[in-house]
Amino acid sequence: MVSDISTVGVIGLGTMGAGIVEVFAKAGKRVYAVDNTPELAERGKGFVTKSLDRAVAKGKLEQSARDETLGRITFTSDLQDLADADLVIEAVPERMEIKNAIFGTLDGIVRPDAILASNTSSLSLTAIAAATEHPERVVGMHFFNPAPVLALVEVIRTVLVDPAVVDQVRELAIQLGKKPVVVGDRAGFVANALLIPYLARAIRLYETGKVSREDLDNAARVGIGLPMGPLTLSDLVGLDVVKEVCDVMYDATKRPSDAPPALLQQLVLAGRLGRKTGQGFYDYGEQAAEEQAPQASPFTKAAVVGTGEVATAFADALRKAGAEVTVVDDPEADVEGLKGMPLVLLTGGDEADCDECNAGACLVADDDADASDCACCGGAAPGNWFPEVAEVLDASTVVLAVDEASELALEGGLEEGVTVLPVRLHQETKGGQVAEIGVPLDATADQVTQVRATFEAAGLVPVVGPARPGLVVDALLFQHLNDAVAMVDAGYATPQDVDTAMTAGCGYPTGLFAILDQLGAVPVAEGLAEQSAIEPVAAPDPLLLEHAAAGRPFLA
Repeated sequence: MVSDISTVGVIGLGTMGAGIVEVFAKAGKRVYAVDNTPELAERGKGFVTKSLDRAVAKGKLEQSARDETLGRITFTSDLQDLADADLVIEAVPERMEIKNAIFGTLDGIVRPDAILASNTSSLSLTAIAAATEHPERVVGMHFFNPAPVLALVEVIRTVLVDPAVVDQVRELAIQLGKKPVVVGDRAGFVANALLIPYLARAIRLYETGKVSREDLDNAARVGIGLPMGPLTLSDLVGLDVVKEVCDVMYDATKRPSDAPPALLQQLVLAGRLGRKTGQGFYDYGEQAAEEQAPQASPFTKAAVVGTGEVATAFADALRKAGAEVTVVDDPEADVEGLKGMPLVLLTGGDEADCDECNAGACLVADDDADASDCACCGGAAPGNWFPEVAEVLDASTVVLAVDEASELALEGGLEEGVTVLPVRLHQETKGGQVAEIGVPLDATADQVTQVRATFEAAGLVPVVGPARPGLVVDALLFQHLNDAVAMVDAGYATPQDVDTAMTAGCGYPTGLFAILDQLGAVPVAEGLAEQSAIEPVAAPDPLLLEHAAAGRPFLA
């Protein structure tokens, strides 16, 4: 193989190819930038020039460096210009016949020691390599869009490639200032194999009509802390690209979770491909407007029943919304004042996880027991005193249960017609703080709308979805985490590889395994087990169960 890579050819000058040209030229490489026609080559030059000029305007690049970078690039429509290239990388559309034709032509043009690379995001690199005369020199070098910005490069090895080629390409990626991850040839590789099923799950949830597009995006952007929501991201990537990767992955795995959702297929057929066409899940025209949720007035009176930080946080939030708030945080308190209260919020607080007495449920089940005898919580667990609260509530009250312990404590104690909405308050992120509202079958639109309005007035970001395990945030996040664990369990990548791929390639502020270790394997595994009761594919991976049982984090 070539001893030093100083001259590079890039085939395909769309947004991705032009970005790759810029990366190599900035790194001091001589670059031949090739597209089908002189017009397309000139268009590619325009992409690169515009990007460099934008960097100069922002003060990120000197004018002299901009001129030197452009001076290293030759824009052409003739593949023969690649005869002396040390490395040629293709960035053409994701169609196997196009890639095979290009590599077949290159076999008769480039030097025998030149390396051939593909920027494919999902196609089988083995199939591409096997169709060439020298498969030992074919490797994957998958950049992420925008290539000048995102640091990840997935270096894909096949069973046919010379290991020295893989090592050389990996070192080249480091020279370019990138973060390479070396993996085998598998549909979607690391980043797309995790990102695309996550996007597909979100799209399927949206097409049910049970979650608005804004709430779905806020669940991920604000609730999880990701750079953008799944529908916005799909529009940015291009719905045709998302569908293509879904197709490739489904062909390889036959997993229903990898198949393109029906709504995605319909939008692609309709030509609504996202930002590049002006319409996708969102409308990007000048007159576009966000979907507006029905308006309502916030609750003016409310009660918070329970103890702990979450109870305090909700009490403060309701006061911020302008409500007159009654706090009941003593199991000995008179709860008669809750009768007729428009909104009552219950949280088990710090005692909700009382393991020894199952949050007091064992004492409640025993008619002769005295709750105050509880050795671990002294009767303060909601299982002991929330039934007394339930007895005074009637259909005029909307009840918000902030945790599962509170929901359990209310079971069988409420009179018919009392609506209980599960609510979950998530950790604050850069985008704000999500308060999720689960919608059971007996809830009315007016009730949900008024709770939403109250949370909005409190400065929270409400997310409304079906009252099912995980609601929206954890339904998206936990299965995303589980996919990452399954990838590691299969021996395809390490936790460190996965976190590098998602942070450097997808712009996640934190890696998936860093998130998992922060949450803990136990609650994630338990949450997935609950979700799997209605969605079997959500069953926790065996490796996740093993880490939960051992209390062991994934990252050292």
